[in-house]
Amino acid sequence: MLLNLHIKNFVLIDDIKIDFSNQLTIITGETGAGKSILLGALNLLLGQRADTSVVKNEDKACVIEGSFDISSYQLTNLFGEEGIDYEAKSLIRREIRANGKSRAFINDNLVTLSTLRNIADKIIDIHEQFDNRFLSQKDFKFQIIDSLSGQQAIVKDYQTKYRELKEKERELKTLKEESSKLRQKQDFLEFQLNEIINLQYRIEEFQELEQELALVKNAEFLEEIVSNARFIFEDSETNILDQMRSLSQSINSLKIDFAPLQALSERLESSWIELEDIKNEFSLISEDIEVEPGRSEQIESRMSDIFRIMKKHQLEDADEIPVLQEKFEVELSNINDADNLTEELSREITREEKQLRELAKGISATRNKVKAKIEKEVLKRLAMLQLDKSQFTIELLQNEELDEYGQNKINYLFSANPGIPMESIEKVASGGEISRLALSIKALVAQSIPLPTIVFDEIDSGVSGAAANKMGQLLHNLSRSHQVICITHSPQVASKADEHLFVYKEVSKKQTRTFIKNLTLDERINELAIMMSSNPPGASAIENAKYLLEQAQSN
Repeated sequence: MLLNLHIKNFVLIDDIKIDFSNQLTIITGETGAGKSILLGALNLLLGQRADTSVVKNEDKACVIEGSFDISSYQLTNLFGEEGIDYEAKSLIRREIRANGKSRAFINDNLVTLSTLRNIADKIIDIHEQFDNRFLSQKDFKFQIIDSLSGQQAIVKDYQTKYRELKEKERELKTLKEESSKLRQKQDFLEFQLNEIINLQYRIEEFQELEQELALVKNAEFLEEIVSNARFIFEDSETNILDQMRSLSQSINSLKIDFAPLQALSERLESSWIELEDIKNEFSLISEDIEVEPGRSEQIESRMSDIFRIMKKHQLEDADEIPVLQEKFEVELSNINDADNLTEELSREITREEKQLRELAKGISATRNKVKAKIEKEVLKRLAMLQLDKSQFTIELLQNEELDEYGQNKINYLFSANPGIPMESIEKVASGGEISRLALSIKALVAQSIPLPTIVFDEIDSGVSGAAANKMGQLLHNLSRSHQVICITHSPQVASKADEHLFVYKEVSKKQTRTFIKNLTLDERINELAIMMSSNPPGASAIENAKYLLEQAQSN
């Protein structure tokens, strides 16, 4: 709902602020007074591209600012998607400068015109001459028939499930693409994995092989050392152990108590024990360095196989081979898992699509049942607006493929005159006729759909007398549940206003300025009388104006 509009430095306006009724606001004024200026300002708030010629004083910025209560429009998610701070009472502002620069803000968030249009279209709907955009919107066409058939909740449930299905289809497509890529490398992966499995590498095996190879290559020298040790400890006629044992026995055979020798005897005994142990260790080494023929070639061949795998996969450490084996096994497992998941997801999509088709079938059947009733009600309202010879029908076609609306294509066909074939409303040219069709449809769905602020520009063109009175009543009824703003030349329509704004201009110091004011009761009577007769109005015109207002209030 539009709470107020603040316009500065725009065409003939210096600075005005307009407060709007939350029901029916009527705007009247002399031709050329500036009613179209207000409409132009509103269009700028809707994201229309700015023309620098609208800037009144080139030294200042032109600013149009609208305050809206959007608490009932459920726009929190949309604001979040656009990255804008949501507020129940939101402020939209356009700034235009004479140098061509233009900026738009929503709640002080700088936004693009595209974002502005996306948001503003949800909160204000302007119907100008030859403007049938709202009726061209597929979403609104379906919203009308579904709301009047009482299946909004069912359609919403369908749309939620449809979006989930589309998401799963996108997921399946991604899975298939990934599976295809994986399958292309599956044979190569299996070949590489088999190479590693056949290698049967053990952790730390390469280091052990290096040590063993060093031992094998030095076996002859090691045997020479062991042989020399054996000679020293065992084979020599005067081996070191026998000599040490003999010396120890000689000292022990002395019959005198000579402390220095006794101490040396103990050290000799200890050394003998240590050397005996060393001799035994050399005997064990002798067993360890026994090398089977060709062992060096075997080790080098094994190390070559390991090194080839390392080089092939650019590994710095042989112990990374088991890690690589596990990686290949996981990748191959993922290929199998992806295939299984693809098959499972495909079955799930088929099952859910079948359920959606059943749901869409029911939605379509309900639409077809209520279609004739809606057509009848729209035609009834068109007849009230002097279009009693018009034709209107809702064309529902069956789609093979599902979409977010089910399995229907929808088209609104209209003809305002007998003998003229009905055609899609997108092709209907008459501004007055399409505006009256818009009013008829919106009046019909007013209680079922939360509509944005609706602005009608001279919807009463070509309508007068009783028909104009009925049009005013339709606008009044529509405004009981939705805010309506109407620019009109019809006194019958103007008499239905909850708030009557009057646009006028004044010339001062060779400058023309546009002003707007909220009329009092007496001013309303005078304005209605002028609209019915002339300025100044006569007494009978005044009485007629009073009668119009009394009739409007009684309704």
